[in-house]
Amino acid sequence: MSYYCNSYLNVLKRNYMLVIIAAVLLVVTFFIWAGIPVFFIGGAVAGLTTSQFLVNLCISLSVAIIFSLYFLPINLKVAQDIADTKKRSTYNSFIRIEIVWIVVITAILQIILSIVIQ
Repeated sequence: MSYYCNSYLNVLKRNYMLVIIAAVLLVVTFFIWAGIPVFFIGGAVAGLTTSQFLVNLCISLSVAIIFSLYFLPINLKVAQDIADTKKRSTYNSFIRIEIVWIVVITAILQIILSIVIQ
């Protein structure tokens, strides 16, 4: 795990503009990555099921997928760095990194939603 953290730190030191661009885009487009999943996807899933857990899970998962799109350039650079070092394909490393990002963000959002709802 520390190898991934070191790889992120190295990439962010070399490409600090990617972080600035991602931060600005996250603030400017907040209504897209937070509003669409909450209002459209949440409403659609709520119309299909009565389970509040499934609605919250779908909202968290869709927010995590859209949120992770803002960090694609950073994750791609990290995947290339890891692929070069560990002698595996960039695609394989990139998919692993994206899945971890989506799962972690979904878990964080699910915890936040469960606290807010109670």
